[in-house]
Amino acid sequence: MTPASDGDTSEGIFDLDYVSWKIRSTLVVSGFVFYLGVFVVCHQLSSSLNATYRSLVAREKVFWDLAATRAIFGVQSMAAGLWALLGDPVLQADKALGQQNWCWFHVTTATGFFFFENVAVYLSGLFFRTLDLFLVVHHLFAFLGFLGLVVNLRAGHYLAMTTLLLEMSTPFTCVSWMLLKAGWSETLLWKANQWLMIHMFHCRMVLTYHMWWVCFWHWDRLVSSLYLPHFTLFLIGLALLTLLLNPYWTHKKTQQLLTPVDWNFAQPETKNNRADRTGGQVLQKKRP
Repeated sequence: MTPASDGDTSEGIFDLDYVSWKIRSTLVVSGFVFYLGVFVVCHQLSSSLNATYRSLVAREKVFWDLAATRAIFGVQSMAAGLWALLGDPVLQADKALGQQNWCWFHVTTATGFFFFENVAVYLSGLFFRTLDLFLVVHHLFAFLGFLGLVVNLRAGHYLAMTTLLLEMSTPFTCVSWMLLKAGWSETLLWKANQWLMIHMFHCRMVLTYHMWWVCFWHWDRLVSSLYLPHFTLFLIGLALLTLLLNPYWTHKKTQQLLTPVDWNFAQPETKNNRADRTGGQVLQKKRP
């Protein structure tokens, strides 16, 4: 099967020759450059306009900019994933081998984003001497999985787009962390966003069950269209999401709703200040 479309109304925007490796590689590089640009622009705007950002230490500023960049990618991913899951007739008709040109656009640019994510995570880890193992595994599997789709012209797009839909939680995660750093954890806005974010993580879990269902019902056709190492990588990644990552992140975000603590950065401080705990609750301190 070659990249094709059956007359989708948005095809004029995405009507490129995706058989060409030059086109696909150019879009991968474009995705990397675009999201690197989002990262840089976020830093510039936040430095100029946001007092909370200026008060953060360097590592937190990097995390802030990455969170905003992930949120933008999350919006792109939600739009693509929801259309594949609920609307696109070609992908609905053939969940194993169906392809669309608009999907090729998202596959290639998402590959660029995940490459940017891996570079950012590794450089940040080296510079600040920290490493989030779950995040590293998540983004490494995502990059290798989408890279496999870029080089395989026969691979279907339905599972790829539903994989992108797993990014539905990232805009809410971004808002949650920024409001928390600004001292708004007691506001209705933060709590409402936290509830929505937790709901998105539950939706992620349901979506992974749907993806397993698709794999089981289309197993033979998926095996015939995907390279064995690529399909194996996808199944291992999906298993990690289903059994480990999604439950862990859902638990942590629910815990954060009950006790608003920035567990990405504040854990050492929390441990050293156990005297501030009374009756098992953390005393909330106002920011100066």
